[in-house]
Amino acid sequence: MPRKLPDQSKGRLSFSERRAVILAAASEVLAANGYEQASMREIAKASEVTTPVLYDHFRSKIDLYLAVVQHHAQELVVSWSDLPPTADFSELFKQRTKAFFSWIRQNEDGWRILFLDSPRDPVAIRAHQQVRDLAVEAVARLLETLPSAKMPGTVDAAGAYLAIAAHVTGAGNALATWWWDNREIPTETIVELNYELVWNGLGSFLGERMA
Repeated sequence: MPRKLPDQSKGRLSFSERRAVILAAASEVLAANGYEQASMREIAKASEVTTPVLYDHFRSKIDLYLAVVQHHAQELVVSWSDLPPTADFSELFKQRTKAFFSWIRQNEDGWRILFLDSPRDPVAIRAHQQVRDLAVEAVARLLETLPSAKMPGTVDAAGAYLAIAAHVTGAGNALATWWWDNREIPTETIVELNYELVWNGLGSFLGERMA
């Protein structure tokens, strides 16, 4: 879904409006080329500003990249947090799954940047890992609201929830990566497929068979 941006034809933009334009343009360039191949000159051109103006907003390409990653990660978190509460755990899982895949459908640039790009810069790598850790921790917190799982006696609950969350997010990301090349498949179909593959096994493990 195209992002609604300030109209640059109506005169000088404020600093925050110009920043929003730059972030949107940078998202398109970074999604298309990846961090390593994207250049500040190309991003400046897409933003309709000069390169010096771009550096007035961001000191370096890595600073701009981190701002873009943070922006899309926050949007993804908001897509989860805005969902209505429910006591039905299987419905809760399906809600979150639908929100995730709907976000991908509506934010293809963000998806490519957060989950498909493989930067070599150590700072960028850490930013990617932080996003993945955030996703795992969010799922772990969700799992903690479920009834007690049948944990092995040697595994503490906190560690087990993180391990399960890593498995759940990994499965979702793998399916989403495949879906990236098969987006003619409706979102609802992917959500149902993920539900059948992940929740039914997870629900059995948790002692909650709520299909």
